[in-house]
Amino acid sequence: MKFYLFALTCAMYFVLGSVAQASADPKFAKPGEWMEVADLDQILEDNAGSEAVLVILDQQRQLEVGKVSSYRDVAIRIDSAKTMSQMMTLFRPIWHPDKGDLTIHRYEIIRGNEIIDLTSIDGIFDVIRREKDLERQQVNGMLTAISQIEDLQLNDIVRMSFTVTNQNKALAGRVQSSGGFVTSTIKIDFSRQVVRWPSKMKVQWRGSKDEIVPEQKDDGTWTSLSFDHRPKELDYKIPKNAPPRFKQKSYFEVASFTSWEDVSRVNAALYPQNDGIVKNGDLNREIQAIAKRTQDKQERMALALQLVQDKVRYLYNGLGFGNYTPQTPEETWRLRYGDCKAKTYLLLAALRRLGIKAVPMLVNSGEGDNVKDRLPSFQAFNHIIVKAELDGKIYWLDGTYSGTRLADLGDSPTHRYGLPSLKRGAKLEAIPIRQPGRPYQMVKVTYDLTAGTKLPAPFELHATLRDSDARKLKEAMAQRTAEKSKEMREKLALQYVLDGLLTETQFSYDEDLETGYLTAKGLSYLDWETKAGKRRHELWSIASGFKIQKSRDREELRELPVVIGYPYFFRYHVTYNLPERYNMAKMTGQSEFSEELGGYQFNRSVRKEGNQVISEEEYFTSRWELPAAEFEPERQKLALLRRKNVEIVLPENTPEPWQELEHYVSLEDIAKLQHAFDKHVSLAKDDDDSALANRAYFFQSIGNYDRAIADLQAALAIESDPENYKWLGDLQLGIDPVAAKASYRKATEIKPAYFDALLNLIRLHLRRERFEEANLILQKAKDDGLTDTSVDSLQIEILQAEGKFKEALRIMNDLVEEEPDAAGYLADRCMLRAMEKVDLDAALEDCTNTIELAERSAYYHFIRGLVHYQQGNYQQTVKDLDKAIKVNDHLAYLYILRAAAHDKLGNTAKSEDDSRAAEFFYKHAGWYWGHFIQ
Repeated sequence: MKFYLFALTCAMYFVLGSVAQASADPKFAKPGEWMEVADLDQILEDNAGSEAVLVILDQQRQLEVGKVSSYRDVAIRIDSAKTMSQMMTLFRPIWHPDKGDLTIHRYEIIRGNEIIDLTSIDGIFDVIRREKDLERQQVNGMLTAISQIEDLQLNDIVRMSFTVTNQNKALAGRVQSSGGFVTSTIKIDFSRQVVRWPSKMKVQWRGSKDEIVPEQKDDGTWTSLSFDHRPKELDYKIPKNAPPRFKQKSYFEVASFTSWEDVSRVNAALYPQNDGIVKNGDLNREIQAIAKRTQDKQERMALALQLVQDKVRYLYNGLGFGNYTPQTPEETWRLRYGDCKAKTYLLLAALRRLGIKAVPMLVNSGEGDNVKDRLPSFQAFNHIIVKAELDGKIYWLDGTYSGTRLADLGDSPTHRYGLPSLKRGAKLEAIPIRQPGRPYQMVKVTYDLTAGTKLPAPFELHATLRDSDARKLKEAMAQRTAEKSKEMREKLALQYVLDGLLTETQFSYDEDLETGYLTAKGLSYLDWETKAGKRRHELWSIASGFKIQKSRDREELRELPVVIGYPYFFRYHVTYNLPERYNMAKMTGQSEFSEELGGYQFNRSVRKEGNQVISEEEYFTSRWELPAAEFEPERQKLALLRRKNVEIVLPENTPEPWQELEHYVSLEDIAKLQHAFDKHVSLAKDDDDSALANRAYFFQSIGNYDRAIADLQAALAIESDPENYKWLGDLQLGIDPVAAKASYRKATEIKPAYFDALLNLIRLHLRRERFEEANLILQKAKDDGLTDTSVDSLQIEILQAEGKFKEALRIMNDLVEEEPDAAGYLADRCMLRAMEKVDLDAALEDCTNTIELAERSAYYHFIRGLVHYQQGNYQQTVKDLDKAIKVNDHLAYLYILRAAAHDKLGNTAKSEDDSRAAEFFYKHAGWYWGHFIQ
């Protein structure tokens, strides 16, 4: 039903004209002689028993020189209360009183054998002006005839037939019309669509799809086209990122224009050189002021465009409804508002007086990619701009935009095709895509790495925004609370930094430039990892978040291209300020790159200047769309670029993280970091526990466990989070075991099957030989859904503590027998034997098999190192621990075991260093592991 309404009305919107003797009131008359009236009785007889809601949908058009007459005959069967309430929307003829008449031929209710003539009712129609979009600065001058029918009954048939005439002097005798089609899923008893014109008149027609083929007749006097097309509903959806031409509905169009050149000539006549600007008037003085201000014609162009954009309010007056004649520049300046035509004519007049060559250009806003396949006529367009030329360069200027400045003049509009309007005529032109003159987002971030790689890096952010984010923030400042505006600033700022937390954000907006400026300060935990014995950080790249369409699975969609977002221009500049101890840092990866990627031009330049690493990246739209055949090659190119992301690699002699920390804590600079965390907490909302948790992590990192515990307790008072309770227990473990036990218990109350919390809770009981309590905890966890694997692991832990090694080993042997290649089971059996110092050769075999099954596991190398340690093979212990630390360099228990091995080997300095490293990463790691490392 909804599509029917579209089909019924779309042609009416494109029937265009202007006539001096048109009427704002409906007329009543019999159908014209050229109209073939459908026989309702015959239709009902031919379709006996039909349940179709649409009984008649008859559409006939007659084209003559300068005039289009559109006849509609619609009959609706009232089959339900819903149809009864909705059907009135289908009987609302629309016409333009300045362009033609509405003549009602028939309006009646057929109730069985009775016909109720509604046209005899005085005042049956109310005429309203269709200005429902006035609040959006849109008017169109169209009138709608509406009526209310009383006493409608089920099974009534309501029928209306009418004619709308349209003439338009602006088209210089040409005519044009279009119509849509109702899909085959909608039942219709009788459907007809006919267009006719005098045989001597030259008319062209075109369907939007190849299958639209009308029956054409010519009796020597009149030529007619009869369309019997019912498009099928697709059983799939066209993707949103497909170009608009693939989403269009089926329609046909007819026009008497001979070519695009013909359309161009007709439109050019509507914007004459004699623009009527008064020599001593206010408008001319404004233009002359620009001329006096600068001799530079490009600057003049920018100032003229700014004049039209900023000093004349936009008010839409529908181009698509036949309002092709612009108001004069003087009238537009006097009213201080106008539509695209008015603004275009005003800008044209100003540019011409400033010595700049300029012409109007018709474009389509929204479906520009489809224009080249349209029939030459005004129907192909719904917008108009200015095409200017200066020193051999083309400029497309739109007076309805805002904020266009000198740097933006060369930007391409999004319309893809345009028709310049020239007296001699012009062909349709493709609009090339250009790099925007200014980025829409220009972001600069500076990270200070003075504190090293384990503490957060202070950062400063400066973002210049000319996009929707800037406008939203501006609106938030004016319309929302300070708290809501702050949330929006913070959300946007965090998009541009790595794992950041904020201490300050500010936003300002330049109305003249329509540009927003976002600044922020905060702390960022940059991701450093150790590979090949060296610490390294992978720079964030625009390519990391880049996406390119995959090949589509559905065959019907496989060849569809994707639209590339335009205009888009993003520039990202990052500076890493390195401490002097990182002077010898190197860079790996592809530091220079400049290629098209997925429809965008992508540029990268990364360099090291003294103690700074500077990364500059940008990308901007370089194509309108990406063909399906290029999806996979472009995805492969992107994957290759990602593999070559730039890394900062620290030299091997860089101090260890714990050494950096010791040095930094001794400086006054640590107070700056603490102050930043304090500010972060002070800015947090009352119900936000994350800021306190962030500061707790910082205090733990610098060894201040008391402050960390206090912050976690405060965070838990806001939100009872099981992970935070487990973390609190870990911090309390070596200080207050009773408090730690309470924290672990609280974590398991919230999350009953929380293995890590259960493990430490059970270990606390086992340490005090409270085996019964430990078994009760395990049983409850099992009842609460703890997995069998986790139950087995905890059961073995308890049996071992009870001295029941053989029973524990039996369970492990059974598990390994069931899954001999399960690395986890082999590792657990290896660990069990290592801690009991039993069957160490067998334990070593298990550990070696485990490592072969699961490479790059720090834990598996650790337990094999423990086996070597129990065997007295301390050199091998060190080798395994070296490998483990290369995989993961922040696990405290790795350093505890290596410290013990170094001590046995007499490497006192290395042993002390590892002990300090363990203390740095987790003070209480020795609480458990120290028991087995003697």
